[in-house]
Amino acid sequence: MIAQTSPSAESEDESTNVLSGTVHGPAIQAGTISGDVQIHWQEAASAPVVPRQLPPATSRFTARKAELAALSRALSERKPGLSAIYTITGMAGIGKTTLALHWAHSVADRFPHGQLYVNLRGFDPSGTPVTPSQALRGFIAALGVRPDNIPFEIADQISLYRSLLDGRQVLVVLDNALNTDQIRHLLPGSPTCMAIATSRNKLGALVANDGATPLAMKLLEQGEGAELLACYLSSERVEHERSAAATLVELCGMLPLALSIVGARAAIYNWPLESLTDDLRSERDRLYALDLHDSETTNIASVFSWSYRNLAPEPARIFRLLGLAPGPEISLAGVSTLAGTPLPVTRRLLDVLVEANLVSELTRDRYRVHDLLRTFAADQVERDESVQSRQEAMRRLHDFLLLAADTADRVISPNRARIELLPAAGVSSKPKFSTYGEAVGWLETEHTALVEGIYHALRNGFDSHAWRLAWTLGVYFDRRGHAFDRLRTGEAALQATSRLGDREAEALIRTSIGYAHARIGHFAEAEEQLLQALEALRRIGSEVYEGNALIALAIVYEEQDRYGEAKGHLERAIRLHERHHDRAGQAHTLENLGWCHAHLGEFQAALRTCEAALALFRELNDQDGQADTLDSLGYTYAQLAQHEQALGHYESALALWRDMGNRYDEADVLTRIGDSHAALGAQEGAHEAWQQALFIFDELAQPDAELLRARLAR
Repeated sequence: MIAQTSPSAESEDESTNVLSGTVHGPAIQAGTISGDVQIHWQEAASAPVVPRQLPPATSRFTARKAELAALSRALSERKPGLSAIYTITGMAGIGKTTLALHWAHSVADRFPHGQLYVNLRGFDPSGTPVTPSQALRGFIAALGVRPDNIPFEIADQISLYRSLLDGRQVLVVLDNALNTDQIRHLLPGSPTCMAIATSRNKLGALVANDGATPLAMKLLEQGEGAELLACYLSSERVEHERSAAATLVELCGMLPLALSIVGARAAIYNWPLESLTDDLRSERDRLYALDLHDSETTNIASVFSWSYRNLAPEPARIFRLLGLAPGPEISLAGVSTLAGTPLPVTRRLLDVLVEANLVSELTRDRYRVHDLLRTFAADQVERDESVQSRQEAMRRLHDFLLLAADTADRVISPNRARIELLPAAGVSSKPKFSTYGEAVGWLETEHTALVEGIYHALRNGFDSHAWRLAWTLGVYFDRRGHAFDRLRTGEAALQATSRLGDREAEALIRTSIGYAHARIGHFAEAEEQLLQALEALRRIGSEVYEGNALIALAIVYEEQDRYGEAKGHLERAIRLHERHHDRAGQAHTLENLGWCHAHLGEFQAALRTCEAALALFRELNDQDGQADTLDSLGYTYAQLAQHEQALGHYESALALWRDMGNRYDEADVLTRIGDSHAALGAQEGAHEAWQQALFIFDELAQPDAELLRARLAR
């Protein structure tokens, strides 16, 4: 509309309105107008518009009871005078939009003046997020304002939007937001309204500055994943193929989108679930299998890519390098070494990935990457990093794992014969341990990463790292009762030594495997490995390691009551260790020799030998050796029917092993403590000790548990 004034023919003081163009709304008769004039009106005949913009909710919604309850609480417990704001955040594909829409539909009647919805396209195939101004224009129009009457300036749009919502009960759903800046202008100002924002980012500024309540979504539980599959198939089919269904849930990483894609494929093609598990088992093919091939929204790799492309170059590099890590968990120091960046810089870059829900922060210095995201990262690193860059990153990480494990092993087993480590020029920092407990604690925390590191090194051609790391972890595995891990990693390490053609390394690994077999009662296999190790060590003249292998073989014979044979091997071992002035080797040999004397009825020789071993272990400050020897002395006194003295030695050994966290030997000596209590007629004390031992043996899946269970049943 164009309005002009012109003098009247009858009076110069009067004005008339001259109108041209199309006119909407009332025309206003006015005299002289000066300054800016803005006129708002509402059509007299029009009723208030009630927007119903929510997209349909899926019929295949399951679980999420806690999240639904939290949202409903937020609605019922709104503070007077304040509008409620909720953020729903989580990784791609976790079901943020599904949850928001399901809940919004369930409470639509609580918002009689309507529900506004916008997909902000923060993470979208288009790559172009919706601007706040675009979203506001859509909301204002939905509230009944004609598009040509919507202000151009965003400040005016915000004012009009909030004025229209004032006093009205409206639910605003801001879906798929990129960041807080995209959301803030869209928040209603009226306390009668409620806003829900979903995003892959954590939206921390919205929580800190705007009073939003965060709801971080978690992965499904195993049973919930099976329920989601049943939504696509049927409960009967999922129950009938229960094992395959459970495997699918695991291979999909409990991620709802992945499970939905798998469920849809199974429903469309009527494939057996077992065939789908075959498609998903290969990490390299897994992302391809999670694609319905008709939309980017049902292609898991595409969905992940929308998060990845929003990253700046430096955090993007950190993310893709995580695809080279051996397992899903990694420490800050591990990431720093992998990337070759200083710790403070690495922490800042990881914070970006945590904010984007591409990485989970388990503790301040420990992180986890979802299995499917890690597979996606592995694809990106292969595409975006050169072969040389990947090899250098992996070399740095394996150097770090080996160096750190060796540092811990030197604390828990300070007198152990050492192997030669590899140069580690790319490692800028390594853990420092001032106590035994700190070293064992680090090894326990890094247990999975270290085990996976051995297999990863083997797969990627770092054979020298693979066998060294397996050997270095041997004592830790033994003391913490991880015999099966020692066995499996040892068998992997054998492949590495075979490829290297390193006979001494092969013999050391066979010795370690022999120990592991002995721990789990595989005595024939233990003997075979140790005899092969001894043959190789004698051929190459490695006498210190030969002495250690002889001790291991003697232990295998002791476990089978072949004490005479064990004694012969130990007598040769003591000569080898004395020849090389190996005091730790001498001490261990004497302790085992004392044990043999005791079982052969040579009790005085047993006491003399064990006392000599104990003196050496004390000089060496070797707690584990002291505990072993005190245990042997306890057994010898028990055979002499001096049960009070036996108990004193056993309990001293128990205290040392508990202090070190040596679970297997703790249970072993508890068994003998129970025996001594029983010999003294203290049945209650005997049963208490046996029960404690049984609990540990069961925890470690040790065959000793059945013998003890039978004893308790008598």
